Amino acid sequence: MLAGLALAGLAGCGNSPAEAPSVLLVTVDCLRSDHVGAYGYGRDTTPNLDALAAESALFERSYSHAPFTAPSHASLLTGLNTPSHGLVFWNYKIDPAAQTFQDLFGAAGYRTSAFINHPGLPPTGLLEDFDLPSTQLSGPWEDTVEHFFDWVDSGEGKFATWVHLWDVHRPFGYREWSAELLGFYPGTGRQPGRLPFAESGFGPGHDVRVGRLEAHYNVNPTERAGPLPVGAEQRRLGELDWRYIADRYDNGIRFADRGVGALIEGLRERGVLDDTLVVITADHGESLTERDAVWFTHDPFLYEETLRVPLVIRFPGGRFAGQREGELLVRGIDVLPTLLDVSGLDAPAALQGRSLVGVLDGSDRQPVTLLAQTQTKSAKESFRSVVKDEAGPDWLEFRQAVTDGRHKLILDYDTGTLELYDLSSDPGEVHNLVVDNSLDGPGLALRDELQRYRSELPAAPVHVVDPDIASQALLDALGYVEKDPAGEQD
Repeated sequence: MLAGLALAGLAGCGNSPAEAPSVLLVTVDCLRSDHVGAYGYGRDTTPNLDALAAESALFERSYSHAPFTAPSHASLLTGLNTPSHGLVFWNYKIDPAAQTFQDLFGAAGYRTSAFINHPGLPPTGLLEDFDLPSTQLSGPWEDTVEHFFDWVDSGEGKFATWVHLWDVHRPFGYREWSAELLGFYPGTGRQPGRLPFAESGFGPGHDVRVGRLEAHYNVNPTERAGPLPVGAEQRRLGELDWRYIADRYDNGIRFADRGVGALIEGLRERGVLDDTLVVITADHGESLTERDAVWFTHDPFLYEETLRVPLVIRFPGGRFAGQREGELLVRGIDVLPTLLDVSGLDAPAALQGRSLVGVLDGSDRQPVTLLAQTQTKSAKESFRSVVKDEAGPDWLEFRQAVTDGRHKLILDYDTGTLELYDLSSDPGEVHNLVVDNSLDGPGLALRDELQRYRSELPAAPVHVVDPDIASQALLDALGYVEKDPAGEQD
């Protein structure tokens, strides 16, 4: 049996319906774990999440299965690897046969709801079968949290809810600024809290100072070397300008962290916090200036900064409070089996993750591997191709990675090139150990593991969705569809 798969069904832990907890799954879009205080970050970005971590179990080596929102959330909600749930890109839809978080908890009598903010998620099918699927597209956490608690207060019984916070996503820091997190900007003579360049607006109603111009994200070396819009002029951006963009990323984290705090405080005020299983994680991280090929993005990369995400689980009754798991790799597909286990529900045999209760209590310390993939190496070009040509599943540039936590192998299927990194000695994945595109030792073992994943994972049927005008416009706002200078789609 493949080491990375846990295919057997999980017996529930025996809770009666009255004893079963409510469940709150919170995903913070774009939050990389190494920018979280509880994970060792030196800046005070996450005081509320850090406080929650102190009374929760924290997993230091938690990975997402994809570096962008749709497939990574699908793995969280189904317990399936990307090939098995089928949601590989924005114009795909999750396999209708996949049993989801909302299906399983709804069947057990829970009230189910989702409060999401990503404009591209509604067409993917991820919101189907929730009792209440609420979309506050690109909205701030205040609106999301308010709507969640309005719904909680409107009914009775156990709830199972997914809350998605958008505030870390680009354009970084557009909700508000904290001078404390802009340490590289003061002293330059510019007004604190203002951008070092002008950006076009990010949808209606946003402060023009913190709007968005795609030129300042997804920037390659040629673009970085050339002039970019700065007010009414064009100039080459300097180190402080680029650092300021990265600092705004931390500002977005600080703002989203206040949303996490509001969720926890709201549960506490209602007297239900200790009866609720709370999970805080992220769909993926963010690459800032680590990768010379492209700065300020996430979609193309299978490196640590885009795949390593926080995972903090507050168990009912204080179980595992303060426990840190730093040895074993854990994955997004492990979240749903854990929620079902703690809630006393049997997990379907088709789930490919495992309950993390066994990792924490010592009953299941078997190491596993992670399969990650991206089919959006050139996301904008690929999506344009789909809109125009309605091509099948082979049109996307395609990479997969497999890691055992010590080494990581990345395979680019379009070029046939390999990358192998020793994560213990090279956590930044700077030194590719592959010579002449050949492998030995750990690389061969990981290649075999990748081949086993590809041969043994059930493959979901393809469900391609033609974006309607509204969905396409929302994706355009996110930068997934480019426009020409005249404002028309390419």
